Amino acid sequence: MSFQIKEIVLYNLFGEKRIVYFDINAVNIITGASGTGKSSIIHIVRYCLGESNNIPIRKEILEKISWFGIRLVRDQEELFIARLNPRSGKLSSEEIYFEKRHNLVLPPLEQLSQNINLDGLVTLLTKFSGIDDYEFEPKEGQTRNPGIAHIGKAIIYCFQKQGEVGNQDFLFHRQGEPFLPQSIKDYMPFFMGAVDKNYVLKKSELNQLKNKLRRLQILVDDRNLIKGDVFNRAHTLIAEAVSFGLLPNDQTMPQSWAEIKSVLISAIEENPEQILPEIEFEKKINQLFEKRKELHNISLKISDEIEALEALKKGGVGFAQEANEQRARLSSIGLLPVNRGLEQKICPFCESELTKPAPGANDIQTNLLQISKQLTGVKTDLPHIKKLIADANDRLTIVLKEIRNLNSQMQAIQRVNQKIEDIQNINEKCALIKGRLGLYLETIVDVADVETENDEIAELKRRIETLENDIDLDETQDRLQSILLYISQEMTEMATRLQLEYSPHPIRIDPKKLTVVADTEDGEVTMKKMGSEHTWMSLHVITHLALHRWFAKKRLPVPHFIFFDQPSQAYFPPEMSDNSRRNSDMISVNQLFHLIIDKVKDAGFQVIILEHVDIQQDWYQKMIREKWWDEEKKLVPVSWIHSELK
Repeated sequence: MSFQIKEIVLYNLFGEKRIVYFDINAVNIITGASGTGKSSIIHIVRYCLGESNNIPIRKEILEKISWFGIRLVRDQEELFIARLNPRSGKLSSEEIYFEKRHNLVLPPLEQLSQNINLDGLVTLLTKFSGIDDYEFEPKEGQTRNPGIAHIGKAIIYCFQKQGEVGNQDFLFHRQGEPFLPQSIKDYMPFFMGAVDKNYVLKKSELNQLKNKLRRLQILVDDRNLIKGDVFNRAHTLIAEAVSFGLLPNDQTMPQSWAEIKSVLISAIEENPEQILPEIEFEKKINQLFEKRKELHNISLKISDEIEALEALKKGGVGFAQEANEQRARLSSIGLLPVNRGLEQKICPFCESELTKPAPGANDIQTNLLQISKQLTGVKTDLPHIKKLIADANDRLTIVLKEIRNLNSQMQAIQRVNQKIEDIQNINEKCALIKGRLGLYLETIVDVADVETENDEIAELKRRIETLENDIDLDETQDRLQSILLYISQEMTEMATRLQLEYSPHPIRIDPKKLTVVADTEDGEVTMKKMGSEHTWMSLHVITHLALHRWFAKKRLPVPHFIFFDQPSQAYFPPEMSDNSRRNSDMISVNQLFHLIIDKVKDAGFQVIILEHVDIQQDWYQKMIREKWWDEEKKLVPVSWIHSELK
């Protein structure tokens, strides 16, 4: 359940209080002449509810008020908020005082001092309103930013200012401001109850899992990157250790982090007893040079192989055609035997049968058969060629990687030899290398086996997929449509009672267009096309009455009050002089107020009407909390206006 307004409190510069009282779960009317400060009440309430710059603009309010206050009530709990009038031309103040308790006593002026800032006030009111931690996330591909539900988004449903209550274009408070319409659409499912607490909990869990998955993937990626750096750096250090006898000359380069640590630790613990002969250094360098030369030759051969295969792939078709032409030429002159074995005594050129085999005839015949087989076998096999190219590229990559590794080892040996060439004592040399190895082991990040992380990533993805299936945005929109159809029934009933145009047809809220529509046989008719100003005003009133009845019934986290600023203005414009029409419109006004009374009774929410009309009937007079018709009674007392600073 959310809160209602019990009192509005103004403090003047001398500490005097001006209190405007309201009844909860009831209709409250403040009636008075123009210029008495009725509309300023909305500004004061919004300012005290965390609006950044919504102070009243009337001169006597800006000059004579020191603090604005509001007392809110939710069940038996009360919350008092006071906010400093910034004065000095400023539009807002961070000096805010709050107090929350049962049976709260209004504090004196001297007690008002800042104990919360504006962000803290918004958080406080958000919780006091009953708003859970709901985060809106746009669909994938949409450019707007995610956001969270807070009190500022909830009070959109709580005000209908003088210029809004009969507006044909905009249904909700501040709807005409930039970006507000989309915000209303985004958070409507939450405030209407289409998003339940279970949805919010699952959404929160989903966001936490996504954040955890993102962090874990970054960790694994970093570890893989570090692992590559670790291996290159470690191999360099191992090569240095080998050069100075801390590791055997036949030491192989380890390929796992555990092996690297083991090799480096063994190098640190090694205590060579004699100085490493210089020839060993040269021998090691020469071995590396020879190995690199050998690998370089291999890389050249592989490159030539790749080049040849690429050429074969490009000219495969032409090669096959050329082979067929050559075969045809040999066959045309009879040099390629057809279906004859070597046992026949046939001349390979004229094909005449030889009574006695000529010397070399069998050899010629054999060679011609071999040529025929080779020409027959000439064909293009592009997939096979591509595979050969790919295999060759893989081999080349491995060879080039080995060359780079050898280069690192050679450079390391040369660098270290340069640095310690003046050190004659082998113990000092080894100490230098050991110190570098020890520092490396102390400072490097331990590249652990990522199997555990990979398993956890797979499990997180599975849980995320399950939650995403449970949290169906389309299903949420379906629930919202169902709720709006339910509210539409009450809206239609109220429209029929007021005899509004199109009232025989279903009247409903369009959540995409943010307006009221009537569903007729010829299609939907929007509020802008329905009748005149009194129709638009009536649609605003019945829409917000229906919404607040729903909010209160379902105990939703929207403050349980609604302000209407001069709803009768549509019936009594200033230029009206026709008495017969005034009488007719008075009947409509009476019907409207009786409707409001009936819909608020036992519904659990509060209506505050700031009205110019003062109907002289008991039922109306009972709802009036204050009258500001004489020159002595206004929002700001006349005595304050004429007072001077002491």
